[in-house]
Amino acid sequence: MKTFVERVYENVEKLSDKEAFIEKKNGKYRTITYREFGNLIATIQEKLTPLEPEDRVAIFMENRPEWIAAFFATTFKGGINVPVDYLLSTEELFNILKDSQPRYIITSNANVEKAKEAIKDMGYHVKIINVDELKAEEGKIQFLARDKDSVAVILYTSGTTGNPKGVMLTIGNLDHNVRAVENLGFLNENDRFVAILPFHHTYPLMTTVLLPTALGLPLAFIEKLTPTDILSTINEQKVTILIGVPKLYQVIHHNIMAEIKKLPPLKRRLVISALKLFRKFDVKPVEKKVFKEIHNRIGKNLRYMISGGAKLSEEVWKDFEAFGFNILEGYGLTETSPLISVNRPDAKKIGTAGPPVDEVEVKTTEKGEIIVKGPNVMKGYYNKPEETKKVIKDGWFYTGDLGFVDEDGFIHITGRAKEVIVLDNGKNVYPEDIEIEILKSPYVLEVGIFYDGTMKALVRPDFELLMEEGIENVKDFIKKEIHKYTKHLQPYKKVKEFKIVDRELPRTRIGKLRRFLLPQVWNEVE
Repeated sequence: MKTFVERVYENVEKLSDKEAFIEKKNGKYRTITYREFGNLIATIQEKLTPLEPEDRVAIFMENRPEWIAAFFATTFKGGINVPVDYLLSTEELFNILKDSQPRYIITSNANVEKAKEAIKDMGYHVKIINVDELKAEEGKIQFLARDKDSVAVILYTSGTTGNPKGVMLTIGNLDHNVRAVENLGFLNENDRFVAILPFHHTYPLMTTVLLPTALGLPLAFIEKLTPTDILSTINEQKVTILIGVPKLYQVIHHNIMAEIKKLPPLKRRLVISALKLFRKFDVKPVEKKVFKEIHNRIGKNLRYMISGGAKLSEEVWKDFEAFGFNILEGYGLTETSPLISVNRPDAKKIGTAGPPVDEVEVKTTEKGEIIVKGPNVMKGYYNKPEETKKVIKDGWFYTGDLGFVDEDGFIHITGRAKEVIVLDNGKNVYPEDIEIEILKSPYVLEVGIFYDGTMKALVRPDFELLMEEGIENVKDFIKKEIHKYTKHLQPYKKVKEFKIVDRELPRTRIGKLRRFLLPQVWNEVE
């Protein structure tokens, strides 16, 4: 059976005029064929000379076709990719480069100066390749057969400290995930993907880089990461598969509900009644007709919305399903390539992470920690054998997530072990549970819960909606909203203090809340 690497190589050689990527520049779309993709790979490979097997190559640039070409140029020559977030500071970039010791950095005009600055004190020569200075020309791709146990990529889980951890994923790890998704059987030859999330994260790397290129399916790029540009590209390029994180779906859902709230009273009541009815009785063809305007705006060709990276609110999920969309939520970590489990079109439980994919075993420890075994589990942390031993024991990877597996085999995530708030009375509180409740308010865009002697919340309201409705005393109003949506919770879970913020809460590039920074934000707010 061919690996994803061999399949991509075969696609580049055989698909020639088929569209691989659709790029948007200055408002105009440009198609890049598989032949052109192959030329890009060959041109980059010429610059990757010499490159010995297992030499590291850092990719430090924004999402673009050249990013993917750089990845496969390295992979085909036997090298190891080190994708790095282009938004990192020079110091953070230096920490990762110092640990991974790359021979080359592939970058772009937008990031080349930062790359030059970061390698000044490396102590050895690192060659910089700027893709904006290359002109793709026809050439023969150099292809080295790879063993499944060979490392394909090192992904850093954090560049914010002087001791970042590099997750080593092998050809076999990544190939397992590609095959596992393919075996689910919900993709077809007419599917079209869109690149929204940054490729240096394992979730978008798998779902919007490796999967489409291995299956020979087109990938559309977004010019500007604004809601308008994202939705216009999805519609204009007839995207069928949307890969997103809960934050994306939360924003889209919030905007839909805000629009419904603005409807004339009679129409609003009819829409809300229809929504409540379809939450009970799921009839997709009827739902799509009733909510045709919503489908036309979000994506009339969308077949599936995939959610991962964090837990999706059940309310958001239920509403999207009632609008006639198909949401499939999955679960995984960088260390598991990333996929562990996913809901299927024919096997779905809202609020769960679905059953494990092929060849993956999942169970929980006595303390409720989810542990995983299978061909998706990483080789280990780069140059950190002791750190590896802490999380991989007897072949089982200890995720750090808490949850359980129900009688049907569906995984339920209840929280992250290190985020659990243990109160003085011994009670455990999962801050995400409280956040999900408060986010049910149409007036709240974001909320972050943390514990500092008392339960505290940072709330970012929808100021535009509050202004439209003539609400002047925002703090009092939000206080009532918090009470309204959390009054059913046990007393020890209630928010005792909150502050209003008018900026986005600190998040990772994939949308996860950086909870450890919330106390700092709290102190900065008056």
